[in-house]
Formats: sequence, structure tokens, C-alpha cells
Amino acid sequence: MQQDYVPISPDVTAEEIGKWTQPTRRQTDGVGLRVGNKAEFTLVAPVKPGGAEIFRERVKKAQVEAAYWEGKLGTVHDLRVALINDGTQILFAASYSDEFKPYVVDVINFATPWIDHMFTDVAEGYPGLRSPDALAYIAKHQVEASVWYASNEQATVRDIARGQKALTSLNELLDAT
Repeated sequence: MQQDYVPISPDVTAEEIGKWTQPTRRQTDGVGLRVGNKAEFTLVAPVKPGGAEIFRERVKKAQVEAAYWEGKLGTVHDLRVALINDGTQILFAASYSDEFKPYVVDVINFATPWIDHMFTDVAEGYPGLRSPDALAYIAKHQVEASVWYASNEQATVRDIARGQKALTSLNELLDAT
């Protein structure tokens, strides 16, 4: 942090902010920021005429199946898909543990039916994830976050799951005594 840094709030010192600062870097092979082992992915695409209504009809099923499809990837910390700007654009935003290209390849390999369910006939020009034009579509509509924060930036999804399993086992052991 700059030596002459002045925090937003006069109630906080630059030294205190410095203890919490997360250095971000750009993805090595795609758009987006990284903090430790985590990365962000943000895509904003135009919605076709009538696409907002189709998306709204599909939302409930997409939500019901979200954990199944994202769980198959095993690298997604969180994900949001929403219509924005009065239904004229669709937002896809996620944070994940991996590099950009392996993440996109995993999405194509493991979650194509689910992503296609949300984007086909909704997002203008969306070719489908199995299309040879899919990566070009993603590159065209992907944007880099201006501000992004990730808690426990070194922890992967698998690390967190292992930690939860260990904590559950410990609690069961303590409860048994």
C-alpha cells in the first residue's frame, strides 16, 4: 500500500487497512480478477426480444437444479444469474477456485444443459456451450469486476468442504463424550 494512503473513513488508519488489503491480479488466461486461489467471472449479455419472459419461465427449474450442476464442477464458491436493466441484459457472475480456462472447460463439460437452459433463446447471439463459437461469445460479453473481495482467499471449495467434514466429525466426537 502507498505510504501516503488516506482511507475512506477518518476513523480508520492506513495501517489497519493495510492489514486487510487483498492484492488482486488479472487472470493469466482470461478476463477477470484473482485473489489468492479464487477468481471472479462476470458476463453481461443483451437479452433477445421475448428472452426475459423465457428466462422468467425457466428460473424456478434453474434454481432447483443449481446445486446439482454447480456441485458437479466442485470449484464454484457462489454464482448469480439475473436479468438486469429492465430485462434488457442478463448477468452471470461467479467466483471459483481455479484458473480461467480450466473453469470454462469444466463448465462446458459438466454444466452445459443447465447453462443452456438459462441462456438459449434468452441471450442474444448465445450459440450454446458446446458450439465452437461459445468461447468467442464468452470473451465478447465478459467484463472484469472493478471491485471484488473474496473471504478466505486461499481456501478452495474442496478445502472448505474438507474443513466442514472435519468440524462435523470433531463435534460428533465431542458430543459423544
